[in-house]
Amino acid sequence: MCSTFANRILTELSDVEDISIKTFFGGFSVNSKDVMFGWIIQKNFYLRGHPDYRSLFIDLDMQPLSITTGMSTKLLDYYRVSNELFKDHEQLISMVQMVIKYTKKEQYEKSKIKAKRIKELPNMTLSLERLLCSVGIKDVDTLQKVGYLCAYYKIKQKKETISINILFVLYSSLHRFHVATLSQETKKEIEFEYQCFLSQVDNDLYKE
Repeated sequence: MCSTFANRILTELSDVEDISIKTFFGGFSVNSKDVMFGWIIQKNFYLRGHPDYRSLFIDLDMQPLSITTGMSTKLLDYYRVSNELFKDHEQLISMVQMVIKYTKKEQYEKSKIKAKRIKELPNMTLSLERLLCSVGIKDVDTLQKVGYLCAYYKIKQKKETISINILFVLYSSLHRFHVATLSQETKKEIEFEYQCFLSQVDNDLYKE
């Protein structure tokens, strides 16, 4: 690792707020408020690509970062800042600010998508998330609208052998706490609510 070159990059970007570097996979990550937008490897500085401006990097002949893993070489979506661009400080700073803006926007959008995933709820496993998806409950909003009683009923129809403990997991997940904290009394109340739910389902079927 070349800390001297990394310090040079920090100096070059001193006009940009909240810039920091951290050791990262044999080099340094270049960050803005802990969001990585650049990569320093072997005395080269790379900026993160994005579909909205990747063509600009290509037009400026900024070469993509290539990483050799085993027998293959992989091109990453990071592009080398040329010596010519280093000489144009104003353009470099403008480009870095653009990259930071888009990187933070992309990270925010990813975090919103992640927050909607059922798997991100407490107690949830990937297999239970998949089972819920198989009955049309594909995100947290849908699970909240359907409710834990109906959600359990739906997956019980699909997989009859599923344990009653899954009902407790669904209840706890929607209330954002660990299922292990449920008391026996609360579990009995949840089971009673489910029996009432089943009775209502039977009545609705009978009316039809």
